[in-house]
Amino acid sequence: MRLSKDQIIAGYPALAVRAFLRRCRSCTIVPATAAYELKAGAAEATQFLRELDSLGLIEAAEHPQMEEAAAYEITSRGHAFANASAAKPVLRRTAESALRQFMERLHRVNASSEYVYRVKSAVLFGSMLSEAERLGDVDIAIELSPKVDEEADFRQWCDRRRQVAQDVGRSFGSTFDWVVWPKTEVFHVLRARSRTLSLHEWDQVARMPEVRYRVLWGDPKRIAALIPDGRPC
Repeated sequence: MRLSKDQIIAGYPALAVRAFLRRCRSCTIVPATAAYELKAGAAEATQFLRELDSLGLIEAAEHPQMEEAAAYEITSRGHAFANASAAKPVLRRTAESALRQFMERLHRVNASSEYVYRVKSAVLFGSMLSEAERLGDVDIAIELSPKVDEEADFRQWCDRRRQVAQDVGRSFGSTFDWVVWPKTEVFHVLRARSRTLSLHEWDQVARMPEVRYRVLWGDPKRIAALIPDGRPC
């Protein structure tokens, strides 16, 4: 999926909507969330979420702490939108180069004692599996797993990575951003600001019907079980 910089979605620039969905991709979204993120009033935030719902980017979800409030979660289409690029299509050789560089970074992340998470599985899907010479994004779904099993060690390691980020000037816009930073950090390192790569959370591809994919990293049999409707190639 590709966006144009002048595109308007639900009354907002498409890139602003993409940023909103990226920040909220792993949490339940309520009108107060949208009001805070968009710096909008309650009525405007509610209407914004209704329009995203009508577009299939979010869908109704249960919110046990706020039974009377509208609550939403991001759909597979919404996840794809969150990862969409506004860059122009690329030549296949450019995409292949980006993929090689991604795999080099994957190996470095997994071998490093710096990052909390390792890449357990990675699959390629989307336009790069076609025969086309001009491609959209290089779409890769990634499954991460912690490098330690002991809970106390894991928490201490996460805290160290957050402190490192703050020491170099990173600020966290919300508690949620702070909590998920150790995982977000790995995505940042793997993407390395590439305009060609589009990295996706694992559950996005796992929920896609009849998705074609190619295993880049991980156990093919286990991955086939995790993507039961997928078509490996």
